[in-house]
Amino acid sequence: MYARAKTTSGEGSTPSNFLTLFHSFGYECLKRANLHVLDETHVLFSAGNYIQILNLETKVLTYLPTVGGRGIGSIAVHPSRKFFAVGEQGFEPHILIFEYPSLKLYRICRKGTETVYAFLSFSPDGEKLASLGSSPDYMLTIWDWRREKIILRSKAHGQDVFRVTFSTEIEGQLTTGGLGHIKFWKMAATFTGLKLQGELGKFGRTAISDVEGYVELPDGKVLSGSEWGNMLLWDGDLIKCELSSTENSNCHKGQVQEIFLDEGELITAGADGSVKIWDFETIDGADVLEEDAMFPMEPMSEMHVGEGVSIISMCKTVTENNDTNSMWFAQDAAGGIWRLDISVSLTKKAPELIQSYHAGPIRGIVPCPYTHMSASMGSDGAVRVVDYLRKHTLVCKKYKSGGSCILWPGRNVDSKMVTLIGGFTDGVIRVMTLDYADQESEFDLKIVLQHALKPHKGEVTAMIIDDEGKTLVTGSAEDSTLFFFDISSNYMPIGFMKLEAPVKTMAWSNSSKRVLVGLSSGVVLEVECPDPGEVDSSVTYEIEPGSRINRYEFKSINHKIQKAAYETVKMKREEEQQKRLDKIKEDEGEEAYLEEKKAVEEARAAEEDPVFEPPGVPNQILKILPYEDKFYLSLDGSDAGALYECTFNDPLADMPTPDNIRGRWVRKCGEPLRVIDMDTDTTIHEINLMQDSSNVMVGMGDGTIRIHKKLDGKGLEMGPPFTLPAHSCGSVNGIMTSFDTRFLISGGHDGNLFVYKVNHAGVELSLPSPADSLLKQKAKEDVPLVDDIDDLKAYSIEEAKQKREHEKMLKTAEDKKVKVRKTIATLRSKFKKLKVVNKDLPKHLALVAQDFEMDPQMGSIIAQEVSDMKDLIRKQLAWNSEKHRLQLMKLRKRFKDVVATERIVLHAVESDHVVSTFRCAKPSEVMQQALDDFKKKLAEDSNGAPGSRGSDARRISTIVRQGLGFMRKTTELDLHGPSAVVGSKGSKKLKDAKANKRLAKAEERKSKRLQREMAWKNLYSRKPSENYEDPQMLAAIDDAKSNMGDFNLKTAKNYKVPESQRQGGTYKRAQLLELRRMIYMTKMNFNERLLALRDRKQKMISEAEAWSKRLDVIQAELPAGSVLEKPLVPKLLDDEIPERAMEYTAESLREFKIRYDEEKKRGPADEGGFGGFGGFGGGDAPPQQGAAESKPAGPPSKQAGAPTSATGKKEETAEEEPREDLLSALESENENLKIMMMLHEQECLINQMNEAYKEFDLELVKLRTDKIQLDVELKNGDLRIILLFEELLLLKEFEKRENFLQEALSSKLSDRDEMSDKIEELEEKLSSKKMYMEELQENEKLLYDSFTEQLGENNKFADFLTKVFKKKIKRVKKTAEMEGDSDESDSDDDFDSSSEEEDDDEDGVEHLDLNICPPGCSQELYDATIVMREKKLDLEEAIQEEKKIIDSLKKEVDALIKKNKVISHGVKCAKNDLEAFQLEKQKKMNELDMIVTLNLDQIQYMQNGVLPSDLSSCLVFHSAGVNQLANRIKELQQEKAHQIRKFKELKKSHIHLIKGKKAMQEKLLGLDEKCQNMMLLKFGREVDLKKLENISTNRIAEELKETIAKKDVKYSRKLNEWDVQINQAKQRLLTSTRDHTGRLDTLNELTKDKQDLESVLDGKQKNLGGEYSGQRKADLKERQRLLQLVQLQAQEIDALKDEIGILSRKDGHILPPTQTAVPPLPPIGGRN
Repeated sequence: MYARAKTTSGEGSTPSNFLTLFHSFGYECLKRANLHVLDETHVLFSAGNYIQILNLETKVLTYLPTVGGRGIGSIAVHPSRKFFAVGEQGFEPHILIFEYPSLKLYRICRKGTETVYAFLSFSPDGEKLASLGSSPDYMLTIWDWRREKIILRSKAHGQDVFRVTFSTEIEGQLTTGGLGHIKFWKMAATFTGLKLQGELGKFGRTAISDVEGYVELPDGKVLSGSEWGNMLLWDGDLIKCELSSTENSNCHKGQVQEIFLDEGELITAGADGSVKIWDFETIDGADVLEEDAMFPMEPMSEMHVGEGVSIISMCKTVTENNDTNSMWFAQDAAGGIWRLDISVSLTKKAPELIQSYHAGPIRGIVPCPYTHMSASMGSDGAVRVVDYLRKHTLVCKKYKSGGSCILWPGRNVDSKMVTLIGGFTDGVIRVMTLDYADQESEFDLKIVLQHALKPHKGEVTAMIIDDEGKTLVTGSAEDSTLFFFDISSNYMPIGFMKLEAPVKTMAWSNSSKRVLVGLSSGVVLEVECPDPGEVDSSVTYEIEPGSRINRYEFKSINHKIQKAAYETVKMKREEEQQKRLDKIKEDEGEEAYLEEKKAVEEARAAEEDPVFEPPGVPNQILKILPYEDKFYLSLDGSDAGALYECTFNDPLADMPTPDNIRGRWVRKCGEPLRVIDMDTDTTIHEINLMQDSSNVMVGMGDGTIRIHKKLDGKGLEMGPPFTLPAHSCGSVNGIMTSFDTRFLISGGHDGNLFVYKVNHAGVELSLPSPADSLLKQKAKEDVPLVDDIDDLKAYSIEEAKQKREHEKMLKTAEDKKVKVRKTIATLRSKFKKLKVVNKDLPKHLALVAQDFEMDPQMGSIIAQEVSDMKDLIRKQLAWNSEKHRLQLMKLRKRFKDVVATERIVLHAVESDHVVSTFRCAKPSEVMQQALDDFKKKLAEDSNGAPGSRGSDARRISTIVRQGLGFMRKTTELDLHGPSAVVGSKGSKKLKDAKANKRLAKAEERKSKRLQREMAWKNLYSRKPSENYEDPQMLAAIDDAKSNMGDFNLKTAKNYKVPESQRQGGTYKRAQLLELRRMIYMTKMNFNERLLALRDRKQKMISEAEAWSKRLDVIQAELPAGSVLEKPLVPKLLDDEIPERAMEYTAESLREFKIRYDEEKKRGPADEGGFGGFGGFGGGDAPPQQGAAESKPAGPPSKQAGAPTSATGKKEETAEEEPREDLLSALESENENLKIMMMLHEQECLINQMNEAYKEFDLELVKLRTDKIQLDVELKNGDLRIILLFEELLLLKEFEKRENFLQEALSSKLSDRDEMSDKIEELEEKLSSKKMYMEELQENEKLLYDSFTEQLGENNKFADFLTKVFKKKIKRVKKTAEMEGDSDESDSDDDFDSSSEEEDDDEDGVEHLDLNICPPGCSQELYDATIVMREKKLDLEEAIQEEKKIIDSLKKEVDALIKKNKVISHGVKCAKNDLEAFQLEKQKKMNELDMIVTLNLDQIQYMQNGVLPSDLSSCLVFHSAGVNQLANRIKELQQEKAHQIRKFKELKKSHIHLIKGKKAMQEKLLGLDEKCQNMMLLKFGREVDLKKLENISTNRIAEELKETIAKKDVKYSRKLNEWDVQINQAKQRLLTSTRDHTGRLDTLNELTKDKQDLESVLDGKQKNLGGEYSGQRKADLKERQRLLQLVQLQAQEIDALKDEIGILSRKDGHILPPTQTAVPPLPPIGGRN
């Protein structure tokens, strides 16, 4: 079939059949759902502007072009496979429906979207078609495609929507998925018609994901994919659960692209290239209890298609008989179509690649120079060589980095012409050759790598080879360089040049050895290629440009052209306006001309001229076409859509620049010579001449191809274009013709490669196969393998060169250093030898040391240099010093500061006992904060009565009931009658004294009666109900239930966990923290005791030192025989004061240095170690070493003391001999006394020392014993911590589930409490209404009694008045009085019509009118009867109303009781679930091992008197519990006897109370009889005292009478005032009427005068003589005066009429009449 193209007829135009599509090597594999099955042998997909149908058996393609010619957005196949739909793209694109297999256009659906159709989908029955529009409208449209009509439409979403599908099971339901959303649609019928209603899916806690693949399940749920590879199960608009694979892995590694439900199996395909089959039943029933939990499952089957495969869509194959099959076709985003067998069997076939294509944009194409082959380079890194004559792919080779450009050199580079050169995005260029392929290869040829070079750091944007085939030039946009290679020297690098901007395109200039380079800054450089020999590349490959570059900076002129065009249009408009003005001047005169001219000038002044400015940033140069001595540029941006003719030799360079001329573009120096307008705003990406230079090929940015016939003439002249819409989206990146100009090849950004046949080339020849010609030229030869550059971070050629030079320089410098060092060493050895020889010489011949100094100042200079070097080293080491200081601080903070107490070992003085502290860490702030929070929460719970669920609700409900009871009491007080309420005000006295006395007595009696009633009421309120139970007994029963009875073990199956013993993770964590705190506090308490004992030891040592010094003084004066052994003074050892280990002084450091040097001299054998920092940390020596030096050790101490005593003896003997002769007897006596006192003091001091030592040792031994016990307890505590931690981990596993169940129970309990409160509230209302009903009935009864008493006895009108009282009348319902209405109302209005009266003619009573008081009957009695009748009717209406309310309340209560039963059942179920869960949790807790330390005497489980080896069946029980159980037996016996005695006593008391009750009842009967007798004596019959009080005295009636009298006086005064005001108003009205009458008389007179004047005037006009041919001036003035007079009078008349109208209305206000200024009347006849 032929591609549709636009042609322009005329001279120089291209024929309409210039190009015919020959073959397509393209497939848009990145487009969604671009693969569909038509039948068992054909598949359908789109490529560019063509629909392609591939025959899978013959590999023949059928092409179907689009109608719009702007590309294809989406395609879909009808379920019957007899139609397929094509959604185009462009402005208001169409949906084309084609028949299959005839391929006839069947229907066209119009105006479904604005720009492009993103997705199409038929309904399962094929009657509807859903379409999705892309940006900007995102319109979802439902079509009746057979009628070409839109059924429904709606905006799908505010972002990209990927796909839409109909539900296969539920009619009218659709689903859409897209960017970050999924939406569920329903075609709902509303009162306005059929509507499309969408509901957005809510991801909730799940991360928001793009939804590519999804499937609707039969029950309405939807299963969708996610970006991270898991599946989401949607129920409604919420996620039910997330499905993942087991072992914490996702279902797919990446986006889930497709999900299918096929034959009861779920099939998923992902971007990871895997196809998996899942069990549908498992997924359909998937559910999780926790919101964040995953539902893990494993696929039933899995297939990995291939390495690097990314599946976008899949479709199932079709068989002839629609048999079940497992073959599918898959669309691969890596550029392929696969046939897959996904059956679960051993004989299934391996994945088969049917077709392969470029994946992504094609960056470059190149034809073979001598045969019908072409090579293409894709952004996917694939190099493909095709034989387009045979429509066959010869070879495909894919590299890691993406491709950017490609060359196929001619015979001047490779005589066999089998070399390809490719540029890649990582900056590498690869030289490849074509060779034979192996027999097992799928291709005919193979690509062999010859060279891999990396001249650039980034993408290689352009490559060219000169005509001689000697130089290869490459350019890069990333590093803005040009690199030159010598092809003849095996692609040896020549050098590179750095340019001012990134390189976009290159072309050879018409002058030899010069390259035209287009930069992104809008600059064109003409660069001269260097020769290989003239560039010195020994150090670097960089070439200084110098004079090698000619520069041309493009100056945008598009704004000038637009301005000139605008000015031309404006000038034409001005000329037309001037012509129109001239015509107006000629036709209508000067005045109209000036007005129109002014309007035109104002319009011109108001019109603002647009601003035409050059672009702020220069536009990029896209392509350069050199032609003759000029070159043509295409640019982007504002300069797009035209070719600009430029040259480096501007003819205006030496000429003055002309000025701009309005309406014309005047070219200035440096601007393009000429502009070739292409009649488009689209960028030109490719422009080339055909091989025969007969036509110009242009590739546009919108994917169209243009062919212009090149016309003869100077410069490039082109005829009208032949336009072919080839590529659907993006630009044409390559357009070339074959070597013989018979074929045209184009490659585009859409990844399509099209081959067109050029029809003007003549008759097609039978040409040999290109592969055959290639194989004839290419001989089989062994090619050495070349290492490829796969590392993206590999060095470029220049970087490698610089690195080699740097390494070479370093090696040279190092060699020089070694040589200099050798020379210095030789000179040094010679100097030493000279010094030895000089030393052996005689002194007078030998040189002194100063003679060896060449320069005396050299020493000082060297010293200064050494000092400076020291300072420099200090500065250099300052950072390291500070670093080590900070490291030490961090170590201290991490390991030292966190320790609350170091390990301190305290030694005894006279024994070997030692005791040490517990080395413990400080509790963390987090731990303390968590513990405080829990305590705070516990305090809050305790305030809220923990453990009693719903206590707050019950307490609130009690308060509510109390409030309702108070309201009921108030209502009861109100219903007792108005007298009680009015009487409460009762301090007010009436004027009638007798009435006041009667009222006071009545109120006193009433108050006494009310007090008696209240007393009875209080008594009855204290009466217990029949179901009353003693609270103490209930408490005792609850205590018995909780503490007595047969209890199960926690391991029992029927064990129920008490609510008070249920534990959660928070409580367990608090237990753990509290236990750790207690352990810490225990350790710290012990440590404080030990530190206190150490302080005591320090104090003891200081005292012992003082005592020792005193003993030394004493023993020095005592005789030798009297000196006793002095106890040694102990010292604190290093391990007793470890905190001083880090303290040091300068002296201690010097001592350490001396010791360190001595140890170093001794060598490693004598090393003892000095410990840590500064040698003060204790080292490796045991701590007992110091103790041995300080403690006395029995016999050695005595030996040490013996020589001292002997020496003292000799000295004393020597001194005593001379003294005895010199001392007198008294002096001798004093001396003896002194010696005795000193001996006593010596003994006391020694005893004190020994006692202090013994006391200290005893305290230490006691502390040691306590520590041993504490060690046991703390070890148990550690074991308990381990157990608590295990329990915490276990509880955390159950925590979420427990919280869920607890929340469910709490919710149900709150519902039940709320329902109970509602029921109680309604019951309270019902009871209050019943009481009110009883009150109304009681009032009605009282009203009847009052009427009977009012009639009295023997009243002859009793029957008549009874009929009047009982008469039933129809009453109008009373409504609220409106504002402004009278407050008075007539009670007679209530009577509308009388009902039938009861005829009572049996006694012969005359029939009387019930509405009239009969003669003889008291009028007051009749009126009172009427009033009572009204009250009776009011009471009856109130009773009926209350009955209705009571019935409705009963129904509402019954409904709520039913609901409460349902809720109670739910509460019971929730409690059962929670108890089952608690039992399950308890079982898990029972599995934990708890360690209990026991003594052997605690084990009382013996078998045959022997301790069994297995104690697993034993029960560990608290000893106190055993004793309590043993004592409980006796307590129960005692309690039983006590209860029996108590029961007998209560029985006796019960009998006594029954007897008392009978006696009281007899007394009450006697009082009742006495009361009746007194009533009979006083009244003659039994009466109601309450009613009697109401009849005798009525305070309300008295007060009302007095109030009525006051009101009468007040309102009579007001009536008199109003009468006076009315008389005054009448007088004013009379005066105004008289005034108005006078004014009417004046009006009549003026009207009569007016008529007379008019008649006179008419007569004068008729009698005017004929002698006057015309009117005189005086007559005219007179006439004018009279007319003004008439007008004035008419105005006065109207004013008077208005005034009369105002006065005729009530309360009219008169305003003065308006006076109109009238000029003065001139005198008649013109006289003064």
